[in-house]
Amino acid sequence: MRYVTYALTPERGYFDPGEVIFRECGVVLRSIRDLDLLTDGTAVMLYEATATRDQIDESLAHADGKVIDYQVADAGDHVMLQVHYYPSDLIRNLIELHDTYATHLDFPLEFVDPSISTLRVSVIGAKDQLQEQIAATREKIDVTIERIGDYDPGTDRRFAGLTERQREVLLVAVEKGYYESPREATYDDIAADLDCSASAVGKHLRRIESELVDATVSDRAMGEFRDTVAEMQ
Repeated sequence: MRYVTYALTPERGYFDPGEVIFRECGVVLRSIRDLDLLTDGTAVMLYEATATRDQIDESLAHADGKVIDYQVADAGDHVMLQVHYYPSDLIRNLIELHDTYATHLDFPLEFVDPSISTLRVSVIGAKDQLQEQIAATREKIDVTIERIGDYDPGTDRRFAGLTERQREVLLVAVEKGYYESPREATYDDIAADLDCSASAVGKHLRRIESELVDATVSDRAMGEFRDTVAEMQ
């Protein structure tokens, strides 16, 4: 099998008009963790976002009847937002197009430029299917190919959810000895190499650690862990 990673940039600067309302209310979409197009034409989207609950409530209050329901869960320095809504024609067409090919979306899908909704997508499948899907997608939206290669299912996928900036921060932190015991580096030491503030380093590292814990500890493993703790009490 092969994989291809590409960026999708909608001509109008959004896949759905609701994304503009999110921006105006201060909601920053970071990634799409899951999506599903239902048989009644509605869609369920699971977003990772940086926002307060008030910002999300305000933005979805202006949805003009397009939102059926939504749920928000606090995840530390970000939130998980699940929205059941009536999608735009562009979103519906892209999902339906993807479903016609024998390929697999590799979640999360990352918003690399939230200001214009540029979305990084990785797809896995046979070479001919990937080529046909990309060609068909280009008829609907701008596509910029970033990476193509052989897909290795044995590759550790725990880092797949990290952005390029997060990988850079993590690499510097490890090289500086931040994760040694005792620690050999501070936020300030790491920030000096990255040309950013110590508070920004702290924010990045907290998100990185949250992402890696989520990816490493599955729901099943957590259930077994809780059962073990309960037996010991």
